[in-house]
Amino acid sequence: MKFRNFVNSRKFSWTIVGLGVIVSLAVFWFLPLKIPMHFNGSGAADDYSNRIQIFLFPFIQLIIMFLTGREKIQYCLTHSRIFLTDFQYNWMVSGLCFLYFW
Repeated sequence: MKFRNFVNSRKFSWTIVGLGVIVSLAVFWFLPLKIPMHFNGSGAADDYSNRIQIFLFPFIQLIIMFLTGREKIQYCLTHSRIFLTDFQYNWMVSGLCFLYFW
């Protein structure tokens, strides 16, 4: 039961975000300057990006974690007519952030 409470807590979520940032920082220096991002039908790279984009997903995770911890956002989402569990609430906010940044 204690492990289940930890998995459903914000500490676990912040741990995942922290690991993402640490891995990105560790890998950044070993990446080439241009990274192939898209491949055509024959397998040749046709789109490249800078290695700084390795921080894109950890940055989005930080924004999601920050937004889900804000009191005004929690109040609006938890005082609606449909009551959500913490798990459902986190998935909903993550989905909204994903749609916003997409």
